[in-house]
Amino acid sequence: MIKQALLFLHRWLGIISGIVVVVVSITGAIFVFEEELFQVFHPALTHVEPGKTLVDINTLKASAQAALGEDKVINFVSIYGDPARAYSFSANKRNPESTSWWEKDEILYYNQVFVNPYTGQVLGTIDKSTEFFYFVRRIHQNLLLRRDIGNMIVGWSVAIFVFILITGIVLWWPQRVAKIKQSIAIKWNAKWKRVNYDLHNVLGFYAFIFALIIALTGLTWSFAWWEESVFNAMGSTKKDVAYLNVRDTTYTATAEGVTRAWQDVRQRYNADKLLRVTFNFPTKKNARVGGLVHYHGDSWWKNADYVYYNGATGALSLLVAHDAKGLGMKWRNSNYDIHTGKIYGWPTQVLAVVVSLICASLPITGFIMYLHRRKKERKRMNKAKKKDAASATVTATIPYKPRLPVRRKEVNAD
Repeated sequence: MIKQALLFLHRWLGIISGIVVVVVSITGAIFVFEEELFQVFHPALTHVEPGKTLVDINTLKASAQAALGEDKVINFVSIYGDPARAYSFSANKRNPESTSWWEKDEILYYNQVFVNPYTGQVLGTIDKSTEFFYFVRRIHQNLLLRRDIGNMIVGWSVAIFVFILITGIVLWWPQRVAKIKQSIAIKWNAKWKRVNYDLHNVLGFYAFIFALIIALTGLTWSFAWWEESVFNAMGSTKKDVAYLNVRDTTYTATAEGVTRAWQDVRQRYNADKLLRVTFNFPTKKNARVGGLVHYHGDSWWKNADYVYYNGATGALSLLVAHDAKGLGMKWRNSNYDIHTGKIYGWPTQVLAVVVSLICASLPITGFIMYLHRRKKERKRMNKAKKKDAASATVTATIPYKPRLPVRRKEVNAD
């Protein structure tokens, strides 16, 4: 009885969320190697010939700003430990008052400028809002809809998918040990219906744990309550790290302060250790500079330090080392890399692609199973109707013979 109820929910919830799960899974698989593929397709923008000295960060920013114009303000720069990588300056701004159903109308501008850090030469600019991989990411996260709407649709579809994964394992679980072998292998030489059945069940079994991890980490961007729940489960709360977002406007940032801050980052994290720095520039609303530094380390989590500076003097104002962070913050800094498989490099990225494609196949194979089931039920119903009609016809052809009254013999009492 319980399994019948689970099968009913598994089937119909799969039909309800299936299209979204297919779209999100395929776009997720495409996006896993986004950074690597972008470098392959745009080598002239991303690669430079390493030089001996670096141009001052303010000069590089000025070159990037000139390439965009004054109307689009550069917010931050992405800098890599690889000396052959160009600096990527980003300018983005959203319209919080947009009432459109589409996310594109929320984006006022989002541009990237690639600059050679050794010469200051601008290598090129791209409109990030129309760039292929960012377009794929927007489909993945919100189906191109306004973020508050699209995130909810994707989030609840993924939450339903989590339930489907769990009920799928319960329904798959063999009742006898003898059936385990045939439950974990695809019978390729069988009929198409059986192959489709095996593809759904067997692939779902092998991908279960990894699909569950990808789905659960993805919920972080849709539901604030889920993010907070994970923080709480790890013995902390998001409020514990609120100080990272505190803005400082008690002074005015200077070019000298920004230069000293950047030089200090370079000294703290040498090229062999550094992976990437997201370096935020000062604004009218926040005069401090700095950001998140990713580097090679021994932790199982993604190694990342928060490093912030006084934008006027360049003095270090806040350093939150990876080892000093709580478990919740270590998870939050690693969540994106876990979700995309980047956490341990290309092996886990390949695994993420394969699992994502399997996730995309599950609603399809499941729907095919549903269609086969409906077809079988229709055949059974039609057969039953024909049988009933045949019985009615036979009954109608038998002539009616009225029964004559039986006359009882009179018994003589003598």
